Amino acid sequence: MTPLPQAWLEMADGRMLWLDKGVSTLGRGASNTHVLDLPGISRSHAMVQPGPGGGHLLADLRSTNGTYHNGLRLEQTVRLRDGDKIELGDVVLVYRCQQGSGGSADAGATSVMIHSGKCWLLMLDIIGFTSHTQKVGAEAATEDFKKWLEQVRPILVRAGCTINAYLGDAVFAYWRHDKHPYAKVATAMRELVALQPSSPRPFRILLHFGNVRISGGLQGENLAGSDVIYLFRIEKSTKPLGSTCVLSEAAAESLALTETARNLGRHAVTDYEGTHGFYSLEA
Repeated sequence: MTPLPQAWLEMADGRMLWLDKGVSTLGRGASNTHVLDLPGISRSHAMVQPGPGGGHLLADLRSTNGTYHNGLRLEQTVRLRDGDKIELGDVVLVYRCQQGSGGSADAGATSVMIHSGKCWLLMLDIIGFTSHTQKVGAEAATEDFKKWLEQVRPILVRAGCTINAYLGDAVFAYWRHDKHPYAKVATAMRELVALQPSSPRPFRILLHFGNVRISGGLQGENLAGSDVIYLFRIEKSTKPLGSTCVLSEAAAESLALTETARNLGRHAVTDYEGTHGFYSLEA
């Protein structure tokens, strides 16, 4: 099984605090696993530790200003879920963890509809990570994964992209059409393409534009609809085309790139009738 960091904390400034050393403490003191010398943070503020059966638990360490979990002050240890918000003083952290491939988190029975409409759907997928791990070893491969994620995530954050899930060695994210101009999405795509030659690991970029239903609940956001499935299908179906940045015809048209991107022609997509047009965005 490919060894990858199973969980981490994301900061608004782009930093990522990895939770791969067992128990992790957070605070101003130099002895903490993650030192946060920022306003409102106690010397020993909070602790994140592996939980029974997997996942992580969050506990407050009797901090002065308290630790907040999804807006509520923490009174006892709580199990963390992907996408949970943790507030320490003025610092907001987001807990992220690996999920099973093939879709996003289950929003749960109490989910409510957040949005129904057009979205740009993005997948970033590391190429040949398993064989790379076998060649260089688990520790070196894991460090490469961390460096890669630390480079691609700031591009997405700057562009207002929402990361929905981390799926093994891939990232699944989206932009809502009603909130983001197409120019911002196009700029992010060009930045990702420009990063590819110097990336710690080679990766593919796939973008589709279609109708999506987004619901939210205790277990995070759930993206559903035929166009979500379509993105995962074209990830496999377009590999023989040899392009490291594939845009569906709908995505290329939505970003006004059909005249400048390279036309890859029309091809079959598993489980979808007929042939489908694709374009390649290149540096």
